[in-house]
Amino acid sequence: MAQPTTHKLKTRSKKTEPHAINQTAAPALPASAASAPAASRKTVAPADNTESINVTALRGGSVAAALDEQRRGPGVASVMSREQIEQAPETNLSDILTRLPGVSAYSDMASGQAATGEAQYMTIRGLDSSYNAYMLNGERIAPADPSTRAISFDMLAPYGITSIKVSKSTTADMDGDAVGGAIDIRTPTAFDFVGPYQKITLQGQLNDKAAQIGTQDLGGTAQVEFARRFGRDGRFGVYATGYYSSKGVLADAVAPNTSYTPTLLSQAGVTSLNQASQLSTQQLKYDLFSSSLKRYGGSLSLNYKGDNQELYFLGTYGQYNVNINDNQVSLRGANSGYGSDGVYQSATATRGQYFETDDSAQLLTTQKLGGTTRTGDWTVNYDVFNSYGVQSSPNQVEASMYGNTIVNGPFTFDVANTTLPRAVASSAALSRLYDQNTDRFWKTQGRDSRSTADMFGIHAGAAYRFHSDILKSIVFGFKVSDTQRQAWHHPYFHDDNNFVYDGPFFGGENWAYNNAAGPVVGAVPGRNVNAFGGAAGDFRLLDRDWIKNTTVPYKYQNDPNGAGDYTKNDWNANTSRGSERIYAAFVELNLQAGPVDIHPGFRYEYTDFSGAHWKSNGDDATGSFIDVKQSYGTPLPYLNINWRPTDLSVLRFSVRRSLTRPAFGLINGATSLTLDSLTNRIISVSEPNPNLRPTTATVFDFSGELYNHHSGVVSASVYYKQIQKFVFTSVSGTSNSSTLGGNVPTNAYTNNGTEYQMPMNGGGATLEGIELNAQQTLYFLPGWLGGFGVNGNITLQHSVADSNIAGHPNTALPRAPEMMYNLGVFYNRGPVHFDLNYNYIGPQLLSVNSTLPDFYLQPTQRLDLSMKYRFGWGLTGTLAMQNLLNTPAYWETMGKGKAYLAYDGSANGAFVQTGRTYLAGLTGQF
Repeated sequence: MAQPTTHKLKTRSKKTEPHAINQTAAPALPASAASAPAASRKTVAPADNTESINVTALRGGSVAAALDEQRRGPGVASVMSREQIEQAPETNLSDILTRLPGVSAYSDMASGQAATGEAQYMTIRGLDSSYNAYMLNGERIAPADPSTRAISFDMLAPYGITSIKVSKSTTADMDGDAVGGAIDIRTPTAFDFVGPYQKITLQGQLNDKAAQIGTQDLGGTAQVEFARRFGRDGRFGVYATGYYSSKGVLADAVAPNTSYTPTLLSQAGVTSLNQASQLSTQQLKYDLFSSSLKRYGGSLSLNYKGDNQELYFLGTYGQYNVNINDNQVSLRGANSGYGSDGVYQSATATRGQYFETDDSAQLLTTQKLGGTTRTGDWTVNYDVFNSYGVQSSPNQVEASMYGNTIVNGPFTFDVANTTLPRAVASSAALSRLYDQNTDRFWKTQGRDSRSTADMFGIHAGAAYRFHSDILKSIVFGFKVSDTQRQAWHHPYFHDDNNFVYDGPFFGGENWAYNNAAGPVVGAVPGRNVNAFGGAAGDFRLLDRDWIKNTTVPYKYQNDPNGAGDYTKNDWNANTSRGSERIYAAFVELNLQAGPVDIHPGFRYEYTDFSGAHWKSNGDDATGSFIDVKQSYGTPLPYLNINWRPTDLSVLRFSVRRSLTRPAFGLINGATSLTLDSLTNRIISVSEPNPNLRPTTATVFDFSGELYNHHSGVVSASVYYKQIQKFVFTSVSGTSNSSTLGGNVPTNAYTNNGTEYQMPMNGGGATLEGIELNAQQTLYFLPGWLGGFGVNGNITLQHSVADSNIAGHPNTALPRAPEMMYNLGVFYNRGPVHFDLNYNYIGPQLLSVNSTLPDFYLQPTQRLDLSMKYRFGWGLTGTLAMQNLLNTPAYWETMGKGKAYLAYDGSANGAFVQTGRTYLAGLTGQF
């Protein structure tokens, strides 16, 4: 974090000095005013005119302004300024936010998300991202992903943002579904700048792992900003920004391709793999993910700011497109069992190759039209808002290549204590196994998917100021929102069956996998690369256009002698729709007793959900939509108390009730399957649970904060969350579905290696922790050394949850690491600035397993460096490096230790590396 070069906090006169902090806190406003951009919010003046808060001559993007808002607020919060956002080297917002205390980010490997090298979802104090409320300019963001309440930060670029506020203790005028907390992203207005403003930013970047392999490695960013005030006394303002960003990333990933077995014959009969001293597998897979990312969008703010009336329109648009090519080589043991030495091995092995496009197209728009009216002792805020989100995966195609070459072993697969597992056999056997031309192009499958969320709402609140020594104001209001949801997933062919190359559709035979009619792998358009140190043998990156052209032109057509006739059930089997209406009302008092301000409040939210999803009749052809309904009301009391013994210190206590509603797709949707590309065996089954209930929690916070006049702060927080009916993913090895969603290949089958996943309500859970934070410029050092500064924060926490699973009663909360911390050093003096930051997020529980050890995400560690030099004439040059230590982007294990990579049939890759990224840029501000 950087020291601001101007704008220091001063307190000389409570009447006239900017940023003077009153012992008497100003009454709070409704959330629509308190969290809107500067042009659309204004603090209600206290009754005593000798004490006032003037916020003048300080741009909202500075570190000092962020600390000022953080200190004056009614609850525990962290505010990141525009200046801090721009100084971070990351090009995605989620990784930048991890610098705040208690905030972490993650991606998983569903659709290769972590292979982009960017985090996608945010957590506050380690609670899963679905437990947070997400806002843009004070109003909610529509969650397009049906599987979670979380917001994908892929669509939120770090350009054109004036500040971000993370509220860890909320108030009654804020949405109640924030067990973890609330994140509000604010875009600028013309009133955030002193005078006319225009800025152009150009930046280029390079991914070193992509450069080594020879895939797309370059990218860049261009952004333009503009702000003007006009009219009498500059009462009208316009701000606009537009940006375009692209990048190329390569990731390598490895994982076991099937479940584990005890290595020793003497332990073969154990009832749980936890009881085995050593484990083995019989299949490995190696993936190279080549990603091409593009972001573009912008924001527009139109404002009028009069003496007693303010009006505004705030709009944002964000588009995120990523094309991912997943090239995979698999080594598959067969005829497996225990040898004469009592060790598990495979008598033979075969090689396979696989290709998949994991493309994603995401869109987010927000619009907010509203104003603030002041008359006498009344302040009234009102707005209407809309948020529209889209998440789609167009033209997803996967191809499988196998052969009839069976290599005699024996083979063992070295998986213990290694992040690069290998097949072990004689050199002759390995040479034969590694030969890519033993495989031929066999078949493809394809699908399109899309989900949308369209949210409309109205929000109004009023504050009345009392001329009283104790009761300062009352705030009350209401909010109504309606979100329309749709989701579908269409397989290209009947039952998502195989579309065989030169098969029945083209007048050929329905070729078996070991007698394919396509070209050998070496003859498929593409090129060979050196990957995984030779552990996967020959590795060829295939041409995506060639593969897509074998399939996409024929989608949704009948293949009567091959995949089968396309049915109504095929089209509708993964389709759902729904509507969620939320009605809320709130009231809050603002009391003052000397240096203590007290904010008791109450909020009531009523949720009415109705939806429908397709259910098969079990005949592999027909079905119908069935209805799902839920409705419930939730009372939510709040109490926030702040003692401000001095202008620059505050002690806080808060207690509140909160809830988290189950995600749309978790209660209303069809079963999704993952199939083995060779045998069509069902590897994993994921089912919704229409009986899920909302999670509720009682949240306690106690904190102390001490500020100074040199952008310094020291704070400590203790928190305790008592949670009821938390939602987690249950994984079992027993079928709990008779129809498996009604869209299963006719030759599909299950065995003991199949995983069944279903969201479940657990019992009670507790999360307790302590959070320490410090930031200080070393202004007291002599000369140029006074430009240095340090920052650091650490969160230590512990969670216990009752899973309601027999034999597995107690667990940690998913996504709740026991430790998170940041350490940073920065310098800002004259034309030179640099920022070095190390981020650590400890192990996280990912899923609770009934028969296997639980799955965990190993620690995420990252060191980033950013350097800037101001040349003068408004020009600033930037050099930055991300992930200097070349740490993995994703590391999933079976068990809490690092001994065994996770077997996860729904993802490709348990240990994922994306390399380093280097950036260089130039900014001109005029």
